[in-house]
Amino acid sequence: MCEWVRITASRGVPNDGRLWDAETSNAFEVTPRSAPESMRTRQVVVALIMLEREVLGSLRCTVPATETEHRWDVIVDHSSSIYVPLSDPVTRAPHMRTTIRSCLTSVFTASAAVTVLSSGITAQTTETQRAAAREILAEIDALQNRLDPTGMAQRLAGRGDAERDAVVTRTTELWQAEMRDLSDFIGQNPEVAWEEFLAVDTLTSVLRRRGWDVEIGVAGLETAFVATWTAPAGADGLTLGFIGEYDALRDADGPFHGDQHNAQTPIVYASAFAIAEYMERSGTPGQLKIYGTPAEEVGPPAKVIMHDAGIFDGADLLVRSHGVTETSRSRAGFGSCCLNINEVKYTFLGRPSHQMASWFGRNALEAAVHFYTLVDGLRSTLRPEASIQGVIPEGGEAPNVVPQRAVVDYYIRYPDPVYLEHVTKMMNDAARGAALATGTTVEVDRYGEYRDGISLGTLQELAFAYAGELDAPRMNPERTRPSGYEETGVVTKDIPGIGISVFSSRGANHTRGMLDDTFNEIGHTGFRISAEIMSSIVYDFMTRPELRDAVAEEQATLSGLLDEYHQALREAYAAEIGAPTGNH
Repeated sequence: MCEWVRITASRGVPNDGRLWDAETSNAFEVTPRSAPESMRTRQVVVALIMLEREVLGSLRCTVPATETEHRWDVIVDHSSSIYVPLSDPVTRAPHMRTTIRSCLTSVFTASAAVTVLSSGITAQTTETQRAAAREILAEIDALQNRLDPTGMAQRLAGRGDAERDAVVTRTTELWQAEMRDLSDFIGQNPEVAWEEFLAVDTLTSVLRRRGWDVEIGVAGLETAFVATWTAPAGADGLTLGFIGEYDALRDADGPFHGDQHNAQTPIVYASAFAIAEYMERSGTPGQLKIYGTPAEEVGPPAKVIMHDAGIFDGADLLVRSHGVTETSRSRAGFGSCCLNINEVKYTFLGRPSHQMASWFGRNALEAAVHFYTLVDGLRSTLRPEASIQGVIPEGGEAPNVVPQRAVVDYYIRYPDPVYLEHVTKMMNDAARGAALATGTTVEVDRYGEYRDGISLGTLQELAFAYAGELDAPRMNPERTRPSGYEETGVVTKDIPGIGISVFSSRGANHTRGMLDDTFNEIGHTGFRISAEIMSSIVYDFMTRPELRDAVAEEQATLSGLLDEYHQALREAYAAEIGAPTGNH
């Protein structure tokens, strides 16, 4: 069946199908669905003309058109809805919602004040979440209207500032002269999580040559480091932090940088070194800190360990970047790129015995298999948004010995942390049941947690405005769902920051295609622009008190609202899952 997009007007529409009301601007909700039957149909001719750099670039809509590249059947029903088919490859592109907005606005709307409400711009996935967040989201919208982050970003990015431009130029020079080759070197020598010894040795050597104080092995993590530069004017100023990563992925062919972590710390270096030169030249006091964070791809999450050890304490701002497939910015609010996660390891312990006298033993592998099967049986009892995936990395030593030890390792995901605790509790009970049934014991180790993070509109809009000024490729005009600037969410709640997202690969994250673009002009251009944006933001944060004030107000407000949201969720789920099982 053909997939369609439904655009629903907030008010009733005239019989001719125009989505317009004289008294209010219309809001359109865009949601994928199947086209209903028994509707009156009319044809609209739409010309989609490809513009600028990329296949997925800007599209222009004109009606009528003499030369038509694509023709859509538009179905208009009597409930103020319009259905547009998504069978055409162009309309399946990431810019689909923007295309539909511009086309339908020009066809059906007589008012220029039209807002498109994308179904993905908030982090709330279920109706329960949306109900719990309704008043909180209204407060976030009111905060954004008051702070006007888009207006501030446009003013800051569009102004003339010779010192800022000099910092950006120096960032470019540092990237091209040294940091691009450093990125390629790390990319050509991949090391997986917790084993990034060559990367750390190489990166810290660069820092020491430039006079930075370096401490390796912070927070008890062998491949974590903190480097500090103190301005000649003294440390009595802002502390500006830069987060770097360097761990590689692993597949059947070995380790590889399919998520472009090889570039993240060289990007940070290009920016931090340029900022340090400006601070020295201008007599600006303060400190710069570079945080080398290992093992982003696996648990336990290194940034949580470092946060709990106080490594990030005292930072006024944190910045980082990450390789992506489009240049974008997220909406203000809270959420996570990859859902809230509990990493839980279940270790079953039995008693060994010879295969020919197995009744003397207690089979830990059988307990693990029973548990794995029980988890599958739980899926119909859980909300469909739950994502549960596990492996059995240990299951015995030899087939003629009853397995004494077996391990099941699970990533348990859900869009919010409250229901996630319910899912985890159900699985813990299933593990204990499997152990009881097989005469074994089970140890439950929750070794990692990832939670909703905070996304600041002030910094997101500023990064996107500078991306436009610096001609970043593949800019997505739609705001994406809120997500914290680092993967754990924990750091974002305490310290304001920004994760810069500039197109650097045609291949998806965690693929060999992204690895290929790491070493060519696509990757190098994206990395350079990321460093230039980073320097622009840090410079503005240092020199513009109105930006610091807006960031501080937004951070404090959203941090408090996040706590309120989680409490509202606990109340909303109470009838379904009983008393709260955690306050994470």
